[in-house]
Amino acid sequence: MKIVIDLIKSFMIIGLSACGGGLVTIPLIQHEMVNVRHWLVSNDIAKILSIAQMTPGPIAINAATFVGFKIAGIIGSVMATLAVIFPSLVILTAVSSFLKNIKHNEVAIKINQGIQAGVLSLILFAIWSFGSTVITSTLDLFITIAAFLMLLFLKNKVHPVFVIVLCGIVGLIIY
Repeated sequence: MKIVIDLIKSFMIIGLSACGGGLVTIPLIQHEMVNVRHWLVSNDIAKILSIAQMTPGPIAINAATFVGFKIAGIIGSVMATLAVIFPSLVILTAVSSFLKNIKHNEVAIKINQGIQAGVLSLILFAIWSFGSTVITSTLDLFITIAAFLMLLFLKNKVHPVFVIVLCGIVGLIIY
């Protein structure tokens, strides 16, 4: 039972800190689960991120569900999922009536700009952490760069799902 309570605490902290979207939660999950709790190792995070991105739904919720299951089974899965959602639900409920009033407030705009820079740093950290476990050879790096360039230069002509499927086919052929 203590592990479930610790899981809830960890995912409430993650949910409270996850400004900016699902990818931001990955370094937070890695920090809590690998560095603080020692329940997972870095390779586990890469696997969980892959699974969370392949399944329908938000990355943060999917990752919480998978981590919770790995740590404490079905109860852990349910509790981690609820815990990561709960802070956002409470904050949005409390703040929603004030958002119209502060939308054009200069202080709120400046705070938001600062938060966005912090969020970008978490996304870059997630890329670095995930990339360092995925890219282990020159071939991995080549596939990654080729896929990135396709997305960058053909963004209106190629669907991202096509790029993922294509990379999977390339992986099947090459590896």
